Amino acid sequence: MEAEPDPRENIGKPYERGMLPYGGGVGRGGLISFVVTKEEFDEKMRRLKTIKW
Repeated sequence: MEAEPDPRENIGKPYERGMLPYGGGVGRGGLISFVVTKEEFDEKMRRLKTIKW
């Protein structure tokens, strides 16, 4: 199985579709300013699933 690339490597690069698979932010100039890692995404989803509606 091929290792998943680290999305943090994209910080400061011009945004292109698919560069932020788990979310992130793009500044006014079109450069990626922050990314959400798989671990952060999974933790947030785990917490959201515990909410009782």
